[in-house]
Amino acid sequence: MTRKQTLLVALMCVIGAILAALMLWRQPAVPAAQGDEAHESHESHEDSHGHDDRHDTAGEGKAQTVQGSAIAMTDAQIKTNGLATDSAGPAMIQERLHLPAQVKVNAERTVALAAPAGGIVQSVPVSVGTPVRKGQPLVVIQSPAVAQWRADYGSAQQRLKLARTTYQREKTLWEERISARQDLDAAEGALTEAEFNARAAGQRFAALGIAAGGGVSSSVTIRAPLAGVVVEKPVVAGQAVDETRPLMTIADLSQVWVEAAVPADSLARVINGMPARVSVNAAPKPLDGMVSFVGPILGEATRMATARVTLPNPGLHLRPGMLATVDLLGPPAGVPVTVASNAVQTIHERSVVFVRTAAGFRPVAVTIGRSDGKRTEILTGLAAGTNYAAGNSFLLKADLGKLDAEHED
Repeated sequence: MTRKQTLLVALMCVIGAILAALMLWRQPAVPAAQGDEAHESHESHEDSHGHDDRHDTAGEGKAQTVQGSAIAMTDAQIKTNGLATDSAGPAMIQERLHLPAQVKVNAERTVALAAPAGGIVQSVPVSVGTPVRKGQPLVVIQSPAVAQWRADYGSAQQRLKLARTTYQREKTLWEERISARQDLDAAEGALTEAEFNARAAGQRFAALGIAAGGGVSSSVTIRAPLAGVVVEKPVVAGQAVDETRPLMTIADLSQVWVEAAVPADSLARVINGMPARVSVNAAPKPLDGMVSFVGPILGEATRMATARVTLPNPGLHLRPGMLATVDLLGPPAGVPVTVASNAVQTIHERSVVFVRTAAGFRPVAVTIGRSDGKRTEILTGLAAGTNYAAGNSFLLKADLGKLDAEHED
């Protein structure tokens, strides 16, 4: 081997040693025990499909809080926080359905006035909100058609007068054997026709509420058909009107409707004649009434039906458009297990009652039934005689929320 070949072999050995050292440096060894522990830790959070179940474990802990957590509290702390206790027991409950409502005009005591014929509004002496009495002038209209009607009415009256005179003359002549019988019969027929035409012309004015007199005047005055309040007035002086458009609307507000929205699942509990209690800000105390109507059709948008309560409105304090609440009262019934309504709290979408224990309180999930706002029926989860937090139980709910937060941390 020549010297040149010897140097080449030595150089290749050096390069191989350097590459081996680099490979060992980039892949450090991991202790077997440590690798196994890491693998087991990862597998403990994966199911057979490779999904991480650590969040499921946290969710189970939150769900178990309702039944498992306890709130430690001494007698002194209970007294300081004002936590009143009571025992679950039987009570008479008059079920109450609490519904949103609105005051509305009584449609059966509302009148929309229209022009008897086309014309021009001459004057409108009232405005929206004006109280009016029956027979009070509301709108004055100049109408050529009314002038023609009055002319026709006057002509009919003149023809009737002439027909009566003719009939009396023919009757006298026939009795004196001067004229023929057919002349009397013709005069009698003409009188009957004139009476019919005059009556029809007069009934036109009576039907439209227009005074028949006044010669051939085109002026017509629209008067209030009932006492009430002007609630709508779309017309103004100088406006052209006809019989197809309303001039104004008058409502008798001495009696109003209160219409409540009833969910579809509560309709079976609502019937005509059931007692109702209406609360409105304008009234110093709730007003008692009864359901006078239950709508047979659900609203397309709300999917609710209408329950109507008719109320007297002395002093007109109840104004249409006011918001109200209606409590529909069912028949009283004896219930074996009840608690104070404010003792029932909602935690994780479950109804909970805090039961008294030796160390403090423990939340217990319950199934609630009927309620009258003061007492609530307990169907499952609580036995009669169990002591529970009846007052300020929301403080215990807040403390339980703090425990949840600490558990999540």
